[in-house]
Parts: sequence; structure tokens; C-alpha cells
Amino acid sequence: MEKSNNIINFYLYANSLKEKIRTGWIEIGIAKNRLESVAEHVYGCLMLAISIDSEYKLNLDMYKVLKMLSLHELEEILMGDITLRESITKEEKIKLGKKCVKEVTSGLFKQKEIEDLLNEFNEQVTKEAIFRYHIDKIECDFQAKIYDLQGVFSYEKAKEDLKYYGERALEIEKKANVASDIWIEYDKPKYENDEIFKELINEIQKISKIRDLN
Repeated sequence: MEKSNNIINFYLYANSLKEKIRTGWIEIGIAKNRLESVAEHVYGCLMLAISIDSEYKLNLDMYKVLKMLSLHELEEILMGDITLRESITKEEKIKLGKKCVKEVTSGLFKQKEIEDLLNEFNEQVTKEAIFRYHIDKIECDFQAKIYDLQGVFSYEKAKEDLKYYGERALEIEKKANVASDIWIEYDKPKYENDEIFKELINEIQKISKIRDLN
């Protein structure tokens, strides 16, 4: 009975991510009735990780990576999706995130294992954690490109984020031709030391139309 209750309580928490819309898309004014949920972002991350693992010899513990990706947004169940526009430091966000994860996983037998896995990501020391971080970022860039190609991402609205980009803002604006370029150019330095992601983000940026799968 106790184990069943633990499973049910955790899943009810996790299930709520299906209903939580990614805050960044709301803030940037994506002109679409149905926006990506946090759960859909997690799915996108998993699919990207699986496809990259298919094409490259990564020498990673992919089970750990996929588990980390599956759990990486648990904190948002309680604290929401905090973006650059929020006046909160990285340290404050991590501290709040840990508190939220502890509550969401309360009662689970492997609670500490989950917490340790997410702490590993926050520290970004292991190659699995760094890979997971890159996946998380590039999935967002990819979705931005998709919204751009769908004609629902305004260049003028995207420019509103430039004020949060510090001294790189002018350089980014000069390089950006469409809305998604602004987000992609901002994130490019994050991939600078990884040839796989460096190539992938450049190819994503070049996409000119969405493939018709029908």
C-alpha cells in the first residue's frame, strides 16, 4: 500500500508538467493557441539525446543521461519555469529547485538517488551532466526555430530579450536575421567546446522550412 501511494503521489506531481506551459514562449509572445508544455520539452530532450547517441560514439552512460533528462524539470512542478526575465540568481534558483525536488520526491525509496542525479547536473562536472545541459539548451533553440518557421515568432518580440543579454546584445542583434537567431546566437557560446553541438546548432539555424511528414 505504501509503495503504491508513493508511486501515485509522485506521478500526480509529474503529470502536472503536461499542463504547465513553458514560460519563455508566453513571455516572448508566441502567437499560437497551443504552446509547448514542460512535459513536451522533456520529451523533445529525450528524442534529441537518443538521435545524437545513434549518430555519434559518445562514450557516455546513456541510461544516466536519459534518466537525468526525464527528471530535470521536476523542480518546475512547484517553482514554475523561471526565465532570464526573473530577478533571481543562479544560486538562488538552484537552492529553490533542490527544495522543490525534495518535496516532489518525498516518500520515494530512491529519493536520494534522484536528488544526487540532479545535483550532478547542477554542478556540471561529469560529461553526462554537461551533455544533458547542452541537450536542454539546444532543444529550446530548436523549438524556437520551429516556431519561427511556423510564422508565430515575431522578430520584434524576440528583440525584447536583448536587454537581458548584457554586453553581447549588440553583437547578437547584428548577427540575427530572424527571431530564432536571437536565441540561437545567445546560446552558441555554450556549445563552443563541443564539436557535435557546435555543428548541430549551426545546422539548426540554417533550416529554411519544416519538413512535411504527411
